[in-house]
Amino acid sequence: MHIVLAILGILGGGLFWWYRLKVLGDAASDAIDSAGRVRGYFRRRKIRLQAEHSPLTAIEDPVLAAATVIFAIIAEDILITEGHFDAVRSVLIDISNPRKADEAMIYAKWAFIQIGDTPTVIEKTSPFLRQRLNDLEKNELIDMVGVAAAAVPVSHHYGQRVRKLKQRLGLQVD
Repeated sequence: MHIVLAILGILGGGLFWWYRLKVLGDAASDAIDSAGRVRGYFRRRKIRLQAEHSPLTAIEDPVLAAATVIFAIIAEDILITEGHFDAVRSVLIDISNPRKADEAMIYAKWAFIQIGDTPTVIEKTSPFLRQRLNDLEKNELIDMVGVAAAAVPVSHHYGQRVRKLKQRLGLQVD
């Protein structure tokens, strides 16, 4: 009888400690999940503050920056039509995939509408583009602006904006 009681005691003690370890494991898992949520909150807060400050400072992709600059230059003081979207999208497809070009166009339109001022768009995005693009890519960006502008009617400020973009990118101004 004492052997059965010893076995039941050992079994009961094992079950007790197994349950305690399970509860501790669940508590540790909850703590890790909470830490991940806090970390995510701070990341989202940082992005939200950047976007609230300016949609242009949240840009971290050269394709997105290029789309925003091109769209701002060709859509300045002009009624925006589907032709503007198609013109910018067609030049973006040459440097990225169609899905990324569509996303870039959506963001470019939203950012330009939020800012509403082409010189500001050029001022805010050109340091990023100057840093991320080499000289060949900078010249290709200027060519892309020209191709997109040829497809739609543009403002009388077009030449001035292209010269300013060239200057801000560190290229030779004509």
